[in-house]
Amino acid sequence: MQILPFDPAYLPDAAACFVAALTQLRAAVPALSDRLTDPRAVQERLAAIMAANGGLMALDDGALVGFLGWWLVEDFRGAGRKVAYCPEWAHGATDGRKAAVYRALYRAAAETWAAAGCQAHAITLLAHDRAALETWFWNGFGLLVVDAVRPMCGLYRNPADCGALQLRAAMADDAPALVELDAAHCQHYGAAPIFMALRQGETADDWASFLARPCNRVWLALDGAAPVGFMRFDGHEFDGAAVVVSESAIKISGAYVAPAYRGRSAATGLLDAGLRDYASQGFATCAVDFESFNPEAAAFWPRTFQPVCFSLYRVPEATVGTGAPPRVN
Repeated sequence: MQILPFDPAYLPDAAACFVAALTQLRAAVPALSDRLTDPRAVQERLAAIMAANGGLMALDDGALVGFLGWWLVEDFRGAGRKVAYCPEWAHGATDGRKAAVYRALYRAAAETWAAAGCQAHAITLLAHDRAALETWFWNGFGLLVVDAVRPMCGLYRNPADCGALQLRAAMADDAPALVELDAAHCQHYGAAPIFMALRQGETADDWASFLARPCNRVWLALDGAAPVGFMRFDGHEFDGAAVVVSESAIKISGAYVAPAYRGRSAATGLLDAGLRDYASQGFATCAVDFESFNPEAAAFWPRTFQPVCFSLYRVPEATVGTGAPPRVN
């Protein structure tokens, strides 16, 4: 097996490799978009990423058995690290040889990434590919983000019962209340055990602009007149895995319930209301992504959504901080 710089002549083979894997996943998760089962669409993406940053391929007797492409991201997830990131459509390996092929590709790629000053490495994998998941786990990667989808239909035959809490769609006048909830939402991500990089909440103008766009909606949970939770449904900005994007999909891009109101079906009610709302408008799929180490998210979303992608992350010890190897006393 040879590891070589990616040759554009192998774009059709690389695209076919990914499309075959995605087709297998869609057989298990029919709600998943078929947009990237078009080899031409995948080839366009691969051509762009390989032209921007180079890439690698694994050949065996002239046949493609694996490939790896990546973006270089200067401030990945706002954490101040330069990262090499491999999207789910930018890599693949032949069934039965994935461990050997991916190890060889990563060995070569890691040298390139180190020379480029990368302080961490990230890759998104299709959720059904257990062989790839195990291989990258053995390469030192841990789970970071889960992308999941579900059909756009209500959770229950009748709307969810949230007890004394009321549910309604937010209006422009609710923007100040959403600012307060979002501030608590951001603080939640920075606290134990999540410890994400500090996030800046959105302003009242940001929320008002979001609500003014067609297909966007925020559902509120209220105790009397006081908003105590929200769920944000986005029809435009899909910042997760590319495979979930389609014209008939809506993305959940934020959700938060105040601690005192958890366990009272508020999140379930918000989700049910949003799903019913968009189903009535003809949308077919709802997508969400969440951090696997967020206890509330990890306990809630997998109940009704099917994972389709797992994003993994590695911070090599020798690149922490300044990029110099740590001093051993």
